[in-house]
Amino acid sequence: GSVAQAALTVEGFRVALQRRTDLQFSRAGHTASLLADGSVLVVGGVESSMAERFLPATQTFQSAGNTGEKRWSHTASPLPGGGWIFLGGLGVDAAQTRLVTLASAMLHEDGAFTTLDARMLSPRYDHGAAPLADGSILVTGGLPLPGSDVSALPAAEVFDPVQKRFTATGAMALPRAGHTATTLKDGRVLIVGGRDSTCLFTCGQRTWRSAELYDPATGTFSPAGAPSQARFNHTATLLPDGRVLIAGGTTPDLEGTDVSTLVEVYDPATNQFLTLGALLRPRASHTATLLGDGKVLLAGGLTYGSGENSMATATVEAFDPATGLSRLATSEVTTRYRHAAARLASGQVVLVGGSEGGGAIRIVEVFD
Repeated sequence: GSVAQAALTVEGFRVALQRRTDLQFSRAGHTASLLADGSVLVVGGVESSMAERFLPATQTFQSAGNTGEKRWSHTASPLPGGGWIFLGGLGVDAAQTRLVTLASAMLHEDGAFTTLDARMLSPRYDHGAAPLADGSILVTGGLPLPGSDVSALPAAEVFDPVQKRFTATGAMALPRAGHTATTLKDGRVLIVGGRDSTCLFTCGQRTWRSAELYDPATGTFSPAGAPSQARFNHTATLLPDGRVLIAGGTTPDLEGTDVSTLVEVYDPATNQFLTLGALLRPRASHTATLLGDGKVLLAGGLTYGSGENSMATATVEAFDPATGLSRLATSEVTTRYRHAAARLASGQVVLVGGSEGGGAIRIVEVFD
């Protein structure tokens, strides 16, 4: 692809943006996973069941094989030994005629995809997934059916990578979809926010201003301190000091807009949330990537609305948890949301695909 370079500078925040290449397929609602060899595995999105790998050395994509089924709004979780597991999501039926929610689990190990015989206990999309200390994966909530007026699940389950099977664990106190699930340094998992359904205007969707903690030792959830805002489709980023940075998301708490700029941090030591500051742009369905200097790079996202009337942003900003201040990169990038991001071994961040409102895109941008 063509290489367009722009140096972004504002108040000492300098990022070299280089549009390097395009995906082989347009993708939105996909995942981007860093492999042991330093490449990035891109899986899913609406258009194709083919996966591809981003090779940092040449800044190009190569085919990574057929995953067997179309999948988006799924999760990707690392396994011990360098593999990844892709769970659930939305897909299409065998006739390719209607949307279905998937219960299937797909492994990527040693460069190859295999679909497990074992399936999740419930099909789900917009769920949470978090690796546990013993190598297993906690799967939480999500939506069991496509479409509107669907209630989210409170149910959770655990995938055992040795036995390659799913077992039920304690349920969350609330049904949640579009929430975050973040593994803390002590091995517990923090669940934040989410919505209770896809009821938009008819039956009153609720968005949760609540958080829960999963303890793998007991297999149960307990209440965490209350966040200061209800939200879903936000991001949660584990910071080097063990706190969790919560940013953006769709919220009913604001007048005049429904997308948040609020940044708060959860401290496991106190079990409390503390407001840190604000983003310079509202963002939901964005990405948040921890940088080497401890800042968090927030890219793209919806700034307003959902569905037909939504607007997305072409901005990137770096939020500094130490100061509570954010800096906007001066040059605009590709408008995108429901994209994926990965931090390369070099420290570069690659933004992959997404939707710009009219449909899925192939554009990939690399930040130095």
